[in-house]
Amino acid sequence: MDLFSRTMLASSAEAGLTTTTLSRHVPLLRRNIRPSDRVALLTGCVGSDGLASGDCMLMLTGERIVVTRQSRLLSRVSLCLDTPVRAVENLRWSADPNGPGVELNFTVPGRPGATSPHRWHFWLPASHAKRVWRIDALLARAFRRPGASAAPGFGSAPQWGARPIRGQGFDVTLAPA
Repeated sequence: MDLFSRTMLASSAEAGLTTTTLSRHVPLLRRNIRPSDRVALLTGCVGSDGLASGDCMLMLTGERIVVTRQSRLLSRVSLCLDTPVRAVENLRWSADPNGPGVELNFTVPGRPGATSPHRWHFWLPASHAKRVWRIDALLARAFRRPGASAAPGFGSAPQWGARPIRGQGFDVTLAPA
């Protein structure tokens, strides 16, 4: 079993996705993903751009974001979005543990022949608050939140005079070095 399959199965179990849903979406999700690519996030989602007319699935790997949709009428799965992570611009997300879920917004440059970039809006529902914070942490890791670290620096005491910086669509507060 390749790395993609192992991490995809682990992510789907964490999200509570059914085997039937996976069997319909995975062939299309796998199409442009390398076998050595690691799945960071796999979850059901709802889109505001007319994507709510069926079951959607969002997959985030180290290199790509892929969204598929299954139509309600004919149960056909189609590709909505397949773009490299580095092409994502104006990224914003908002974790809401009371919802519970995460709102994700970003812009992807237009395809050849398009006149403007396309803005994507997704709601990633979660079953409980812990899942919300897990999705938030995965998005922070995938999009490299500036200055975020898992552990404090060795040999230095924490300093508390914080200064704000602006990131790629999100705000982060850093302590001075």
